[in-house]
Amino acid sequence: MSGTDAVDGSIQSFVAGSASADGDARQALGDDGVVCLRGAFEASWLSIVEDGIAAALAGASVDLEVVKRGGDEGQFSFSSGAWQTVEPFQRFIFESPLADFVWPLLDSSTLTLFYDFLLIKEAHSDSALTPWHQDHSYYPLDGTKVVNSWVALDHIPLESALRFLAGSHSSSTLYRALDFDDPSVPYRHARSELPLPPISLDGRILATSLQPGDMLIWWSHTLHCAPGNRLDRRRAAFSVNWLGDDVTYNGQPALDTYIDPLLSLGDQVVGDKFPLVRHSVASNG
Repeated sequence: MSGTDAVDGSIQSFVAGSASADGDARQALGDDGVVCLRGAFEASWLSIVEDGIAAALAGASVDLEVVKRGGDEGQFSFSSGAWQTVEPFQRFIFESPLADFVWPLLDSSTLTLFYDFLLIKEAHSDSALTPWHQDHSYYPLDGTKVVNSWVALDHIPLESALRFLAGSHSSSTLYRALDFDDPSVPYRHARSELPLPPISLDGRILATSLQPGDMLIWWSHTLHCAPGNRLDRRRAAFSVNWLGDDVTYNGQPALDTYIDPLLSLGDQVVGDKFPLVRHSVASNG
């Protein structure tokens, strides 16, 4: 497998905030494991994210990594769980329409912030591809209502777009986590009892081009990958990961971003580090 697999179909897309965005988009997410909400964020909200990027790259993010692979002109920068120290990211997560776009798709009485993730592939970071994987493989979580909401900050043509294996979230199989820098090297928190992601894929590969402000949403069990950036400009996105009401903590080894030492096995994943952002009246009583 690679990050440049041929695309068989387009990700189902809906206009964010439209009458069909909740019901039809939720159905598409349930069928394919991924959906696209077009025009989710105006330029003013994207500008706030850009302010956060400037702050994060200047040192406000305590978990910033910059990778430049041999032969590449550009770098690949990423930051994880920066919302508590990067104020513009916090504003975007809590004050923009983001949570209200995501929550109706989960069929959940609650919506909890898990973490944010910034990804910047600079021009000609050709080798900065992401192998096929499931996000859930990296999390110390049980449950199914875990989603990534991935907001494009630049125009992303099909050649640079994420690829998804349609319907792969419906499988009961959890695959072993891979090391993104070198998939041939065991990932430090990998669960060795889990199978490796399949070498060949059986099914439709979905992708779509994106404009700034478009948002992809996918389940954490959905297999996906991404090619390197061969464009002569940046390819950036800001993603926020969310939890629904069936998610509990299982204590598996994981990155500090996903760990809260105050949680015990079987606890619902909520607290100061993972704040409750939305809840129904019934869940409060």
